[in-house]
Amino acid sequence: MKKKFFKTISLVLLGFVLTGCGNKADEESSGSEDGKTTISFTWWGSEVRHEKYIESIKAFEKENPDIKVEYEYGSWDDYWKKLATKSASGELPDVIQMDLQYIAQYGTKNQLADMSEFIGKEIKTDDIKDSILATGELDGSVFGVPASVNTMAMLYNPSMVEKGGAAIDFDTYSFEDLVNSSKTIAKATGEYGWNDNNDNSTIMQYYLRTKGEDLYRYDADGKPEIGFSKENWVNFMQAITDLSKDKALPTAEVTSNAKSFDEYPFSQGKAAYMMTWSNQYLTYKASAADGVEMNLTRPFDSENGAMAYRPGFFYSISNKSKAKDAAAKFVDFLVNSEEANKIIGTERGIPANDAIKQLLYPDMTPDEQESSDFLDDIADIVGDPSPVPPIGFAEINTYFKELYAEITYGTMTPDETYDAFTKKCEEIFAENYE
Repeated sequence: MKKKFFKTISLVLLGFVLTGCGNKADEESSGSEDGKTTISFTWWGSEVRHEKYIESIKAFEKENPDIKVEYEYGSWDDYWKKLATKSASGELPDVIQMDLQYIAQYGTKNQLADMSEFIGKEIKTDDIKDSILATGELDGSVFGVPASVNTMAMLYNPSMVEKGGAAIDFDTYSFEDLVNSSKTIAKATGEYGWNDNNDNSTIMQYYLRTKGEDLYRYDADGKPEIGFSKENWVNFMQAITDLSKDKALPTAEVTSNAKSFDEYPFSQGKAAYMMTWSNQYLTYKASAADGVEMNLTRPFDSENGAMAYRPGFFYSISNKSKAKDAAAKFVDFLVNSEEANKIIGTERGIPANDAIKQLLYPDMTPDEQESSDFLDDIADIVGDPSPVPPIGFAEINTYFKELYAEITYGTMTPDETYDAFTKKCEEIFAENYE
């Protein structure tokens, strides 16, 4: 059956500041109250997500009058700070919206429940691809059920590409083709050829996947280690160095200072290419200045399994929850209920559940359907997902951004960043794994 995927604008507003609020989610909520089982649920997101989740909670409570759901939400930064505090005090909410870069940290430190006992029973997963479901699994334990899915993609401005006289075949183009086209466009137009994204480690990781490598891997004992060669790291960073020198790529300062999508050079028609997650396509289209064109296509060297489906986020259950069965029932409702998903719609992004995705597809806008069909079209070439990020990955990712910035400023060489990054990774691995 043909798979169709889609995306939402609201998902990318995760970094916007929201005031944490809820209905007594700060109190110890797991247990029984007035004959009802009370569970707590926490999430990050935009005001739109807040409203849709609240409506879904009401629908769940109506369908399950013996369960009460208390909730709390906040901005991305505040959410993780508060969750860390709750984790340290042993008071994690029963159901947690969990991100890929933190799932190993919370899962392997006994903070998240192994949901294996609920899979196929309280939580139905028949309509979620095995490769997507596996992204929440580590060492045989399932620490999260994916709610949405996306993949790496390339956005491009066809007018700028044509004006720069640097057309490429997007079905077969290589990394070198992208770099050369970007330089040619910058020289011809005086604008950037390529606008990288703020989460630039994802571009490096994709590049390494085109070479059969990854940022990290796990050894036979389940310990993380460097997953790439110095040659491939240096080649990528040298390309970024050259692009920056030619002013075909903005410095990290330009990219990091963009506080919203409309402030990126690409959105303003001042860059030809933008490599990012596919679920951000609609957001960039909506944020674009008047008259700015953009299309969605595959990233470079996509034919060898480099592309993979990636979870937008997971639903996890606290290992200390006193009401895991009720929590599992609520997770199942969010993932599988037609009523809940009609309320939530495309807000969370592309549903990991194929049946729900197909249910919502007819009501999508033409642009959403284009985004949906894009992921359907790559189904035959996607490879296995990258390993679950190791404990400490958030720190590793932050350090990568710092080194990448040095490259764009020309203050470090590719070799120097390789030595610094590998050393940092080894220190973090040693600190978090015995």
